[in-house]
Amino acid sequence: MKSFNKSFSFPGLLSLFIVMILISSASFRFSELYAQQDANCEEKLSEADLHYKAGNWQDAIELIKQCLVQKDLDEAEKGRAYRLLGLVYIAIELEKEANDAVKNLLIMVPNYKINPDTDPPQLKRLIDDVSQKMNPAISNISPDNVDVESDPVTLTVTGSDFVYGSVVRFNGEDKVTTYVNQNQLTALIPKLDLVNDGEYDISVFIPIHGGKISNAMKFKVNPSSNMLTWLLIGGGAAAAAVITVIALGGGDDDEDNPPGTGSFPEPPSR
Repeated sequence: MKSFNKSFSFPGLLSLFIVMILISSASFRFSELYAQQDANCEEKLSEADLHYKAGNWQDAIELIKQCLVQKDLDEAEKGRAYRLLGLVYIAIELEKEANDAVKNLLIMVPNYKINPDTDPPQLKRLIDDVSQKMNPAISNISPDNVDVESDPVTLTVTGSDFVYGSVVRFNGEDKVTTYVNQNQLTALIPKLDLVNDGEYDISVFIPIHGGKISNAMKFKVNPSSNMLTWLLIGGGAAAAAVITVIALGGGDDDEDNPPGTGSFPEPPSR
């Protein structure tokens, strides 16, 4: 029994050790391959550009799409990819696809400048046409109201034709804005903007084709519900009547309203 343990344990442990090394090595190689794929967008686009110039349209499209599905691409890489994709679709006369690619280019790089040495006239015409048709529009804001003197609010603006670098405006003033995608932005509305009740315009500015401004939606800062606040600043003539009733000691003499008790009108709806 003792000799069996000796003859079994060493080869068994050695085999287990080798398997563990192989698994670790495979895992490392997979991680390394994934990192290389993620870092090779620039190389893929360079190769795609060669295929484009050689007329190998499908090979170019495949490489560009491999690049675009990678995570954490910056705006410059996305812009380069969509520009090249637009050139390929222009070359093979796929109008809708070319328009979509150019629109995505302008979303990522709204102030894209044509290089006459590398960009064909067709791309310039398409960029001019698409940029003219892109008009930001707001369909919803959330929240659309807060109480006066509220804490700072993160406003979500939903709509269309938003681009990288878009700015949400609160009553005409630019606010710190985060681009989420072409249909959504978020903006921080500081407490300083919420100290006075009233209605305020929310709009979006996009830096494209000289700059464009969306339609406006109303954001309401609700007045305080405090009765004293209503009497002092919101009651107007009704507030004066309340004060008169209190001072004179009441209204009509009847059992529901005996002398000296007074009657208080309801605050007007605002």
